[in-house]
Amino acid sequence: MSELMDLLKLTGICPILVDSEPDSTIPAAEALIQGGVPVMEILMRNEASKANLKKIARELPGLTVGAGTVLNVKQAKEVIDLGAKFIVMPGFQREVVELCVNRQIPVLPGCVTPTEIMMALDYGINVVKFFPVYQMGGLDTLAQLNGGPFPNVQFVVTGGLNATNFLPLMAHKNVLAAGGDWMFADYHALTARNFKQITSNIRKSLNEVMDIRAGNR
Repeated sequence: MSELMDLLKLTGICPILVDSEPDSTIPAAEALIQGGVPVMEILMRNEASKANLKKIARELPGLTVGAGTVLNVKQAKEVIDLGAKFIVMPGFQREVVELCVNRQIPVLPGCVTPTEIMMALDYGINVVKFFPVYQMGGLDTLAQLNGGPFPNVQFVVTGGLNATNFLPLMAHKNVLAAGGDWMFADYHALTARNFKQITSNIRKSLNEVMDIRAGNR
């Protein structure tokens, strides 16, 4: 799991691919790599999502691709077989966590309450997904969790994030990364097949994260 966490710590961003035409998937992923963020989560919404996951895993081994919105162990087994290098869940599902731990597949269970966080810690997981971040209290809630019983737990925050509202979250020392699809959505980059714009979008966000973490903002 440390390889994924090192990558998220370095970039501070986990791009999320929601929908993509088959012939746009590889160029979009390559645009992320060119922008300095060689990681991507693909939401598992339909058969096209599975095809995109398989295609990226096969054709771009240098990109760390994961499957998001994994809800049950059957789905988890399927996406692992398709090449997913990590699993993201909206909540905590014990069977999925146990499968990933046993197979040594990094897993980010959704945990927003002390009970859920303690369940994750029981499995040796100290990096969890916090979704939806602002609706669940944002920085105030994270400060209470980290300043109280869970000082060593880190969060990957998601939920309605864009190129602007994710930035304040990056100043919190226990936020490992933020996930969203703004790098694809801004300027309609993906739908317009403007892959250079995707690179520009992600590079801009990456530079802003680095500035925040360096104390320059």
